[in-house]
Amino acid sequence: MKLFFIVLAIIIFLLFMPIPIKIIIHYSPEDYYIKIYKLTIMSKKRPPKRDRPVVKKERKFFSNIYKNINYKYLLSNMYSLNLRFKPLLKLNFFFYYSLNDAARTAIFYGALCQVPPLIYIFLKFIFKINKFNLRINPIFEDKFSLRIESSSIIFLSFANIIYMTIIIFKKVLNQGR
Repeated sequence: MKLFFIVLAIIIFLLFMPIPIKIIIHYSPEDYYIKIYKLTIMSKKRPPKRDRPVVKKERKFFSNIYKNINYKYLLSNMYSLNLRFKPLLKLNFFFYYSLNDAARTAIFYGALCQVPPLIYIFLKFIFKINKFNLRINPIFEDKFSLRIESSSIIFLSFANIIYMTIIIFKKVLNQGR
């Protein structure tokens, strides 16, 4: 009986303990990879092709629910809720680029400097942002180059996922009223 309570206490602790998920994305013309922690999910080296499994038909119950969702209404309500149980996000994003001409690189830099606030507002819907570092660095050379590096940590607990899912599901059901 004591073992049961110990296992139950550990499971409850794990449900409410936020787990940091570290994601690293790197792209350049020479190399690219996506890593979660230190496990490489995708890289330039291609694994041998495997046969794809047979895809089952979509279930009608969920497809009917998805058709009836007004996403604009749902997003406006989610933004107004300002949930305290949103997952926490720390984001570092570096974007290095060079176009064939220094003048074009400078003009493109001016346009790209308008993007970070838009990304911040979009991510604010879903996450509670703790650290947001998005840097755009032009390289004034006469060759085309592009390098993207991203590193983010998402603190997520299963209790937060369940809570957010219940709230979103209630909003979807109350949407028709």
